Amino acid sequence: MFASIGAVAGPLAMVIMAMRNPGPVTTLRKAGAISPDTARRAETLGVKEPPLAPLVRAGVVVREPDGRIWLDERRANARQRKLVAIFGAAGALIGALAWWAIRG
Repeated sequence: MFASIGAVAGPLAMVIMAMRNPGPVTTLRKAGAISPDTARRAETLGVKEPPLAPLVRAGVVVREPDGRIWLDERRANARQRKLVAIFGAAGALIGALAWWAIRG
C-alpha cells in the first residue's frame, strides 16, 4: 500500500517542482529573446549552463558568437510536440498494460 503511494507521490513531486521553476525555454520566451536582434546573455536571465547545453545542441537555443542566446521558437515548438507524443505514447502503453494486468 505505502509503496504504491510512494510510486505516485515521487514523480508527482518532481513535476510540481519542475512547474515551479521555469526552464530556459520559458525564461527566454518571457524575456522576449526570440531572435538574434533580441538575444540576451544567459547570466542576465539567470539561466545556468547545465540545463542550457542540451537545448543548444538540439538547436532550440541559438548561441551567438558574442555569447548572447535566443530561442528558435519553431524548433522549440517542434521539440515540445515530439516530447508530448513520446510521453503520451508511454502513458497509453502503461495504461494499456495496467488494464490488461487487472483484467487478466
